[in-house]
Amino acid sequence: MSSSRLDLAERYRLHALYETGMSMRAIANALERAPS
Repeated sequence: MSSSRLDLAERYRLHALYETGMSMRAIANALERAPS
């Protein structure tokens, strides 16, 4: 059971990293489109 619990934690951590990456990409796109 401990292995499944660890797997769930890994999935949650990967999902959090994915969400952070997507938001960072969105911010980068917004900055690129913004007139300098």
